[in-house]
Amino acid sequence: MKKLSYILSGLLMLGTSAIFSSCGDNEDFWGPHQLTDDEAAELARQEHIRDSLRNSIDAGLVLEYTADITISASSYDGVEIAIDCNRIADFFGITTEQLLTGKLAGKDNGVDVSGFAIEGSNHADNLTMSTSGAPWGHWWNPDGNVTSWKNEAEWPDYKPTVFTEFNAEEGIMTVGQYPGKLAEGQTIKVIDALKYQDKRVAVVITITGKAREEVKATVVASNKLTLETAPNDAYATVAVEGFDAAAALSALGAGSWADVAWVATNADGSYAQEYSADAPGFWYDKEGFAGSWGDNASVFATFQEGQILVGQMPGQMTAGSSVTINFSAMYNGKIVENIITVNIIGYEDPETAPEGEPASTSKDITVTQAWNDTYAAVEYDVKEELRQTFKMTTYQIFSAIKSGDLKMWIDEVGSPANENGTPGYTGGAPGYWLDANGKAVGYGDGLVYGELHSSEESLVLAFGNHPENFSPNGGQVKTKYVIELNGVTATYNITYDVTAAAAARKR
Repeated sequence: MKKLSYILSGLLMLGTSAIFSSCGDNEDFWGPHQLTDDEAAELARQEHIRDSLRNSIDAGLVLEYTADITISASSYDGVEIAIDCNRIADFFGITTEQLLTGKLAGKDNGVDVSGFAIEGSNHADNLTMSTSGAPWGHWWNPDGNVTSWKNEAEWPDYKPTVFTEFNAEEGIMTVGQYPGKLAEGQTIKVIDALKYQDKRVAVVITITGKAREEVKATVVASNKLTLETAPNDAYATVAVEGFDAAAALSALGAGSWADVAWVATNADGSYAQEYSADAPGFWYDKEGFAGSWGDNASVFATFQEGQILVGQMPGQMTAGSSVTINFSAMYNGKIVENIITVNIIGYEDPETAPEGEPASTSKDITVTQAWNDTYAAVEYDVKEELRQTFKMTTYQIFSAIKSGDLKMWIDEVGSPANENGTPGYTGGAPGYWLDANGKAVGYGDGLVYGELHSSEESLVLAFGNHPENFSPNGGQVKTKYVIELNGVTATYNITYDVTAAAAARKR
């Protein structure tokens, strides 16, 4: 055994010596090896081959497009690209109609054109036809790899940054963005692909984020306007008197309001162009500068049918408060300024409370509505009944609803209640989602909802069905609402009849 060990040791030493001697007389063996020109050229050739393989697209037809997207902090907006569908159809050997009326339209027409994607990092196939809102299209991360939409909390783990959605009816690919995630100058290359039999088509779109161009325009007219309105907690809008839409359009030189953009003023004096309220519209902060919905918001402005409309952030504007905003129209390098001062005044109650002492009342009511899939409500007017029960004006009752002094219970006072004794509303307060027995449940288990809707001038009980939980064939739910205020109660024994949907009745 010793002899064998000696032989193996000798062979190992010889092998090691051979390895060391393979570098010849290179005195720099233990330091960095200096590549010869031939060695460097060979390594470069091999790297080029690897890059070519990594960047090659496995498709017989490659269509390339570019999409420059104006980055947005709040919008999914992007651009539309007309895809050369005729060329794709010709390559597949089918008609354009066959291409666009099958799976790309979410249908089966017998022509099996399938969508997929090619990953940006390694060009591997991703056989998912869609992760966005169309039958063919995807969300993409910054590397051009397929992902899916996520909320803000999950976004860092998936990074959905841009999306593609194909509209088969128009042959258009919409390219959009996740709000606030695409950066100026950032480029993302995405590859949507199609396969028919053994043929493949790649649609390569290079997406680049661009900043919105700074407004360069001349003010050609300036309107000083004032709006006096009462506090409002329901986002209701009021028209600003004194705005002359025809004169403003003429000063801009525009043919119609559809051609006109609207701007607001930022705190630094520049113009905000990205709408933050219902388009075209902006939210404003408490200083009157362009802002966003939230605790620091004061009012919002929008434009509809020739009128400037202003609404309030619920709970933020009280009697005596005031804010001045700039909501200006812009067209072709011209601006018509609208400087609007919004003064919040106390509501002037037009009613007088009914005479007499408050007294509890009870009433049986039945409301009927056909099943619908839109949460649409049927309403029962309780304005006069509640006025007489509580001996209060509509506005006083409305104010009590907003303050929480009015409470609406089920079956009896105190039910259902939170730990602090307040009503355990499960619908829009005051209101509940109800099960088959008319008891309060959460939205996910509810069959119908019943809520007390109010304004300064109206009080209605509103009822609607859950589109998924309630059968389209109809049904009935009974409940008892006890509305408590001013030391008395108004009790409603409610029968809510949901009749069959039109389609169900036909069957």
